[in-house]
Amino acid sequence: MPKYLPVQLDAANHDIKAVYDKMEKDIGFVPNFIKTMAHSGNFLEAVANLYRTLLGETSLSEKIRQLAILKTCKIQKCKYTIICYTDLAKKIGWTDEQIEAMDDYPESDLFSYYEKETLQLAELVSLEPDEIPDDYWLQLDNHFTSDQVVELITLIGFFNMINRFILTLDIEPDPQFAVQEG
Repeated sequence: MPKYLPVQLDAANHDIKAVYDKMEKDIGFVPNFIKTMAHSGNFLEAVANLYRTLLGETSLSEKIRQLAILKTCKIQKCKYTIICYTDLAKKIGWTDEQIEAMDDYPESDLFSYYEKETLQLAELVSLEPDEIPDDYWLQLDNHFTSDQVVELITLIGFFNMINRFILTLDIEPDPQFAVQEG
């Protein structure tokens, strides 16, 4: 059961409604984690803006971006975001077989070299950010631009934060994704 219920539109003040309007316009809905974050006017707009930016146009392909997001969600075992981002990953071309193989990606032939690097980066940033070897950085720099590496790390870091927020407050999945649970 959620620790705090999401702030619904009819209970939102003017500032919260403005954030919700931007979310609706940019991504088509207001996620429950954003509605729950609305309890704090200090963070809502900044987090919502970063979320919209991360889901907007970047130097990363949509497939690489969704791969990094979903792997991060799986590492954190966040049911809410796994449900949501599994659906989004499928919509942009990831197969059920690939999604299942993410946990054993080093041995899988379902991923390209770049995709495996993305999955490994999600693991390293999520689990051992201060222990990433220098040779791995060289490897990344040989295959991704500095913009792409920074965007991947920002994306992974953001979803680690959001997953922990969702898990701590036991936020329920968004209705359009929750039906896929069962």
